[in-house]
Amino acid sequence: MKLAKLDIAVISIVVICLIGVGIAGVLSNPALQSPRVGYLYPAFGGIQNVYVTDIDNPDNQIQLTDTGYGVFDFDFSPDGRWLAFAEKNPDNIATLRLMDIPNRRVVELVDCVALLAYCTTPAFSPDGSILAYQRSESTNGNYGLSRIWLVDMTSPNYETIPLINDNQVVGHSPVWSADGNTLAFYSADTTQPGILIYDFIAREDDGVQLRFIPSTHGSMGTVSPNGQTLIFPEIVKRGDQLFSHLRIADLLEKEFRAFTDPEGPTDDVVAQWSPDGETVAMARRYTDDRWTMGHQLYIRSANADDDELTPIAFSERYNTSYFRWNSDGTQLVMQRFPLQNEDGTPNREARPEVWVYDVETETATRIIADAFIPQWASQ
Repeated sequence: MKLAKLDIAVISIVVICLIGVGIAGVLSNPALQSPRVGYLYPAFGGIQNVYVTDIDNPDNQIQLTDTGYGVFDFDFSPDGRWLAFAEKNPDNIATLRLMDIPNRRVVELVDCVALLAYCTTPAFSPDGSILAYQRSESTNGNYGLSRIWLVDMTSPNYETIPLINDNQVVGHSPVWSADGNTLAFYSADTTQPGILIYDFIAREDDGVQLRFIPSTHGSMGTVSPNGQTLIFPEIVKRGDQLFSHLRIADLLEKEFRAFTDPEGPTDDVVAQWSPDGETVAMARRYTDDRWTMGHQLYIRSANADDDELTPIAFSERYNTSYFRWNSDGTQLVMQRFPLQNEDGTPNREARPEVWVYDVETETATRIIADAFIPQWASQ
């Protein structure tokens, strides 16, 4: 039986529509897209907004937010659908907003302007059901020390509550463990500086939910995927100079020890635990004859007794001190700063750059220049 010309035309239109629907489905579903990274751009000379780029096609840059006064910081949900960002306003207040990325719909997540609060540093839990953020509240026009608050992302109105009801427990820079039970943050209490570890379900050995790790460095560490171990930087004085080294805390055994040698010729400023729980990426600068102008990136075993390092993306021209693993530990997105030009002269017009390192191929790819604080947008 032959098809009439009209039937063929109808079938052709249906096929085209189905293909279009399929393409739209891929474009609207981050899980079906190739890996992308998000970042703030430009770093200098403009209003910072959130952009994303396909790492396999770095020239394909897409602007997500369009704010008049800029974005302070941001985070993507684990499934890549949602973008939480701290948007600045003309009164120098940062409020939290939420974008449904596939349709670009933006809603108020926490109306910090109405609350007379300054809200930043959103951090999604591993399952995306909770968002932690830091919030400073205004008293007589002055913002106090920040506290950690939570947003219930499953509630219709995004209900928000403090992590800890005691308003004397202050802190910043929330970091989740991969199992979602542990939330760590740096205590901003100047009389007792350190890191606070909060377990939503208390440990069976002692029933304690909140633990304190003394540290004077002022920055957060990295929590192991199972939430049982913490690696964090600490300040050490050698001669007349201050350096950093890394310490490791076993939260189950309540033991502390050096992760890197505090007296060694090194300056170790930050680490990130790999999702496999077996390896750690860390930024180090040697102070002996191996000296480089900037910190270089290394991978080592999470075992404190095994201090063998493997350099990655090594370049004396660059400083690397901000990096994040993807979900399966095969790639690192990093922020690098070109301290020198290719001829070795100082780079007086340097801008931060976003790079991706692939562990398997041992290759580093520059994604974009003049951008900073990169995060994985989809993996």
